[in-house]
Amino acid sequence: MAAERNELLRSAFIAKIGNGYVPEQFVFLDESAKDERTLSRRYGYSYVGTKARSKVMFVRGKRYTILPALTIDGIVAVEVIEGSYNKKKFEDFICTQVVCGLLCSRLL
Repeated sequence: MAAERNELLRSAFIAKIGNGYVPEQFVFLDESAKDERTLSRRYGYSYVGTKARSKVMFVRGKRYTILPALTIDGIVAVEVIEGSYNKKKFEDFICTQVVCGLLCSRLL
């Protein structure tokens, strides 16, 4: 259990969400990225008193980022870009794809 977890605040949040919103109002975003180093291990095991060492090839490859927007009805928008998201790219995604996707799905 997380040390920061506060049962009183958690209960208040659940009560507020449960009473003020319906499931159709929620949109969830989940950014994920992949590059050539994704499968590289950052930690390892070694004998007591020695450092773990690993020789790996340094690859400066391309990084791809995916950002889907999910609702109770499924995916309403998704974007895959080369590189990473910044504030501007994220705002553009929300305004041009998520809002438009939600409006279009409500009209159909």
